[in-house]
Amino acid sequence: VNQTGPSSSNWSIHSRKEVSLGTQGIHLIPFQHGPSQSSGSCVLATGDRPTVVYLTGGNSGSNSNPKLNYSTISLTVEDDDDDDDDEGQGGHHASHKNISVNVASPFRSSLLFGAQQVGSSLCVADDNTLRLGVIDAIQKLHVTSYKLGMTPRRICHHEAGRVYCVGCIGGVDVGMEANQNNCVRFFDDSTFEELNCVNLEPFEMILSIESVSLSINSPPTQSKSNSNDNTASSVEYKPFIVMGTAYAYPDEDEPSQGRVIVVECNSGANGNLKSDTEDQMLRHVQQVADLPLMGGIYSIAPFYGGNILVTCGSKTILCQLFASVVTPGELLLNYVGSGHHGHLISLYIKSLVSSDKSLSKRSTEKKQLAIVGDLMRSIALVEYYPKHQVIEELARDFNSNFCTEIAMLTNNIYLGSENYNNLFVLQYNPNATTEQARVRLDTVGHYHLGEMTNKMVGGSLIMPSNNPAGTVGAAANGKVASEKASYETNRKVNITVGSQTLYGTVDGTIGSILGLGGKSFAFLNSLQKAMDAIVRPVGDLSRAQYRAWEQEQKKHASCGFVDGDWIETFLDLSRPTMERVVKEMNLDTRWRIRDDGKGFRAARDDDRQNLMDTEDGGMGSTDVRTSLHASALTVEDVLGAVEEISMLH
Repeated sequence: VNQTGPSSSNWSIHSRKEVSLGTQGIHLIPFQHGPSQSSGSCVLATGDRPTVVYLTGGNSGSNSNPKLNYSTISLTVEDDDDDDDDEGQGGHHASHKNISVNVASPFRSSLLFGAQQVGSSLCVADDNTLRLGVIDAIQKLHVTSYKLGMTPRRICHHEAGRVYCVGCIGGVDVGMEANQNNCVRFFDDSTFEELNCVNLEPFEMILSIESVSLSINSPPTQSKSNSNDNTASSVEYKPFIVMGTAYAYPDEDEPSQGRVIVVECNSGANGNLKSDTEDQMLRHVQQVADLPLMGGIYSIAPFYGGNILVTCGSKTILCQLFASVVTPGELLLNYVGSGHHGHLISLYIKSLVSSDKSLSKRSTEKKQLAIVGDLMRSIALVEYYPKHQVIEELARDFNSNFCTEIAMLTNNIYLGSENYNNLFVLQYNPNATTEQARVRLDTVGHYHLGEMTNKMVGGSLIMPSNNPAGTVGAAANGKVASEKASYETNRKVNITVGSQTLYGTVDGTIGSILGLGGKSFAFLNSLQKAMDAIVRPVGDLSRAQYRAWEQEQKKHASCGFVDGDWIETFLDLSRPTMERVVKEMNLDTRWRIRDDGKGFRAARDDDRQNLMDTEDGGMGSTDVRTSLHASALTVEDVLGAVEEISMLH
């Protein structure tokens, strides 16, 4: 909205955009963010995804264009707000939830929140509860440090016990050698009060830690048919913390001994954490089982049927939890079969099974797949056969990539990072016509990140919507979202997203990798190429050259990836530059092509025409040109798509 003149009462409206903020009716509530009238004005959009809309950029001295930003509200509520209080013993535990907001109103009360937060006070209500509170500073990063006094090495969150588990190392000099006094410490996930500490043995250090839901199987001495039946209704599932360790003796280059330790965290009476002293004393951490192995336990992954996969040295082993026959109530951890050999050092293992209890019970999957990341031999795909209790390799990447982390996006798509600060994507082709193609993982994506990645997890940095159905959002169980409804609206461009992966680097960077649908990738890739051709980079440094894959003597252009940071700078371009970029996209016309990430390699115009998004695949080239001209992109179309993708992180 622009004012036609300094003293004019006429206003002009342009650049209309549409943003999905949920599935319920929305009320817009204006309010001032800050104690003074000069503070920024914001708008609260109610609904099943309450969102604050605010303006950034465009001020004097600012190089960026003014643009609207959307910040989803995370309300701090008690866990028993929405649950029945059984017999007056419901637990109170503060947590962040994305709840629906039916009505809201700003109010001013210095008695409740103090004079500094009067302007940010809001009252919101859902079906059952009226809440009074304040909105924290927008774009403020909340960081609180808790000194451990030791070096943290591994960390995980155990949701069932509501604790953080931190594996620490510390050195105590004993004569000429260092006897490492290592331990695993447990902290409350709200107050960060230390609840317990499990000391490890001398020279034992933690290498991996995972929160999983394990099945307690029948004793292995029973009949083979019963021991192999993990889907029986009598199988009990319980949440545990599984840790992998290694004994780092000074005279060994690689550890020859290690342990898999299973720990149970009791969350207190009735499964709830209480704040009073009596219930705090009921909380305890207890080791329930351990399994010594010949090698360091580098990685642990939850697997189908409530089992776990561990990598021990060069081996991949499936472990199960059994009930003891001799001592009732005692649990034993045993490995099943002989495992899989064939790696130098198996550093990482991943599967599509998360720590979610319902997913871990799915032992009836047609294929139980996992990927293994080797120190030097890149990524290999393995499958477990429950009937024969064996793990066999199906395919591998024959390139020499020194893996630093891996992620399994779908059953056929895998993401990896290597020591030259590159990312790569592999694809498994089980339906290939030749055996040579079926045992090879094809490289379909290359990208130079510039930082060494050492952690990848599935997830997103934004609060999920209450209604997961929608065009944009994470796909369930690693399956890419459908694109059937992508172009059924009036918009020319819709962004469809499948897998969502977060990564962390050794430099302290946290980033997001989104799996895009074919049409979404074609559009964003065309925009990236148009910006490379039109926009002059800082210092005339070539973005394409920087993002090119480089490994020792190998160097080639990136493919299968879109540079999100570069794409989002489109929002900061001037209007004439935006128009030039969009004009370049319309001249290129490849934003209409369904690309699979391997690039546009059509040898003939007829081959390229078959990839066009047209209802009549047999129309002539003249009709195609006319159809594309009639549906040419506008600046508003591109702005809407880029703003939509920027809301996903």
